Amino acid sequence: MNAPVEIDLPNTTREVAEFGAGLSFKDLPADLLTNAKQCIRDSLGCGVYGAPQPWTLSVARVVDFLGQSPKASAWGMKIKADPLGAALINGTAAQGFELDDCHDQSMSHYGAGVVPAVLASAEGFGTFSGQDIILATVAGYEIGTRIGNTVSPSAFHRGFHPCGLTSTFASAAAIAKMLSLDADQYVSALGLAGSQAAGLMAAQFGAMAKRFHSGKAAQNGIIAALCAREGLTGVRNVLEAPYGGFCSTYSETYDLNWATDGLGSEWEMRKNGFKQYSSLASSQTSVDALRGIRKRDGIKGEDVAKVRIGATNMVYVHCGWPYVPNGETITAQMNLPFTAAVTLLEGNAFVDQYVDSKLYDPTIIDLANRIEVYVDPELDAGGPHEMRAVRVEVTMKNGDVHTWEQTYRSGHWANPIPEDELAAKFRDLASRVITDEAVKGIEDVIANLENEPEPAPKLGKLLQQVR
Repeated sequence: MNAPVEIDLPNTTREVAEFGAGLSFKDLPADLLTNAKQCIRDSLGCGVYGAPQPWTLSVARVVDFLGQSPKASAWGMKIKADPLGAALINGTAAQGFELDDCHDQSMSHYGAGVVPAVLASAEGFGTFSGQDIILATVAGYEIGTRIGNTVSPSAFHRGFHPCGLTSTFASAAAIAKMLSLDADQYVSALGLAGSQAAGLMAAQFGAMAKRFHSGKAAQNGIIAALCAREGLTGVRNVLEAPYGGFCSTYSETYDLNWATDGLGSEWEMRKNGFKQYSSLASSQTSVDALRGIRKRDGIKGEDVAKVRIGATNMVYVHCGWPYVPNGETITAQMNLPFTAAVTLLEGNAFVDQYVDSKLYDPTIIDLANRIEVYVDPELDAGGPHEMRAVRVEVTMKNGDVHTWEQTYRSGHWANPIPEDELAAKFRDLASRVITDEAVKGIEDVIANLENEPEPAPKLGKLLQQVR
């Protein structure tokens, strides 16, 4: 009988877990404290705005029906739930209108997976300081983004939704930090997260399910960390396992080095960005370009004859398909021709451009049908940070042609949104649902978060002061 072949595998999962378990607040660079507070505030604004949407209300009714212990707050609502239920509701809400932060290379949105899990746990599992919340948030983002990088964009091209996959790891990493798991328990938390990672990209073509993926990721990460604490073991080599591991199962090609290179010294969280528009991130370079042309050249959308958008293959696959209205808001938000058309006609692609009345608007649809998205080989040959670069050509009915190249969307780490604009975004979104006093109170708590002894209950009360 032949002896089994030994394969020399890296200890990627163990290395990541040891980093997470050993991370302390004093290890965090000052800019990451600021970044973490921005991520928390932005996620709260997105979640509060997403609370009254029909998909969030569907999830809230399920949680309410289950009737578990009401310990944690549903943002923008007057109900409480157990921490798992609150994380599911708030994660769905935070990803509920395509407004949440985005890590471009891993193609995932960690705010909707991490912040709801952290704040629900902080309300429901004991007393946690502002420093505890910041530390858990950084651990979740740092580990989630790195794991996301290992399989991006291959997992996306296989049809998996990164928010459901890597945000599950991010949530588990954050809650494992909050629960002070040791390295062995942390390994199991990651292994249990990998066994729950899920999400299908077909949801982008007209299903509320896409919103739900981040809510499930937030919830599943809590389950993973709690079970690991109680001795349930997960796949101990979940990242590097050559058969049945996370990377080998979900991705045609992957690079484990993304998870560990520079770990603890080069912070991947710094490459997390924010969204200026209410559409998928892959369309936002085009929105920037079209807004730039409108402002620079003074054109009007009704005078446009046709538009050609050269893009990478990823952008083409993600959002370059023809727009066919089906009554689902997600279809318009995930579609580049619709988003480009409404931007040209109205000058923006924020929440007011995706109301129900516009989904079948004949003027928007007519222009969307004259917008061609194609793969530009030169752009497609760019690096991972340039995967959303576009070249836009707008031809007017009088024959004039206007062009614009945009490599990084506004909000990308290489093209950041200024702090005052991020704060204004939070106020705009949150004030549509909760009182102005509550909005100001939330801003004050987060501004001083590292000095707050127990901020989660305070935030919970403010987030429920619905207009």
